[in-house]
Amino acid sequence: MAVAVILAAGTAVATNMQTKAAKAETKYFRSSNGQFYEAGIRDYDYICEWAHFTICTYTFDSVSGTYKESESGRILFLR
Repeated sequence: MAVAVILAAGTAVATNMQTKAAKAETKYFRSSNGQFYEAGIRDYDYICEWAHFTICTYTFDSVSGTYKESESGRILFLR
């Protein structure tokens, strides 16, 4: 029982750290001309509505030099 509690607590801490790291990453959006621009802070600089087949924001992968999909959806508002 004690091992299960310790494992659950460790998982919760790891998930929380991962979530904070993902939030700290710079998000980009793809404009209609195909260029990527910084999106800013979610729910402040942009609002992303969930949509199944579109991508709302991207993150830049410095290792491969490409933009990776970050959030599904579509941008409703962009400051």
